[in-house]
Amino acid sequence: MNNIVDITKYNPLAKDKFFFDANIWLYLFCPIGDYKKDVIAKYDKFLKKIIESKSSIFISSLILSEIFNRWARLEYNILKGEEPSKYHDYKRDYRCTKSYDKQVKDIKMVVEKHIMKVSKRIDDKFSSIPLDKLFENMGNYDFNDNYFLTIANLESFKIVTHDSDFASFKTPVFILTANEKVLRRI
Repeated sequence: MNNIVDITKYNPLAKDKFFFDANIWLYLFCPIGDYKKDVIAKYDKFLKKIIESKSSIFISSLILSEIFNRWARLEYNILKGEEPSKYHDYKRDYRCTKSYDKQVKDIKMVVEKHIMKVSKRIDDKFSSIPLDKLFENMGNYDFNDNYFLTIANLESFKIVTHDSDFASFKTPVFILTANEKVLRRI
């Protein structure tokens, strides 16, 4: 079963519980992603609707890890493009720099002042999830996405994402998106 919903047509209810994929947080708060403004506007409007409806948004440590790692890599790739002779290896040439230290502080500030202001931490229930469940269909899906779907199913979360991989899952979990390619398939 696929429950893909156009985010522009969904009106959150107070009882709704949402789980934002890392790409949504990056669209909303990462200034260096060079994302399309029309896509960002749809997710920003939806976030405002969630806040107005007093719905809940939940976040896991794994999502936070994805946000941090993607954001840091974006910055590294920009610097690597500007100074390719200086930046060959992310860990060796970038993580030991003042630029990286500043970026860590900037990301932490965004997490504390923006993301955590509108979301609630969850325990990810790893100890109660059968490992077999996490490795199902791994030929077709990303491990983290499979994990997020498993948590969403356990917690009755609706996933908000722009990731087209979620359109391939057969799941009872509601997937809310503004991804036009995904929406054309439904």
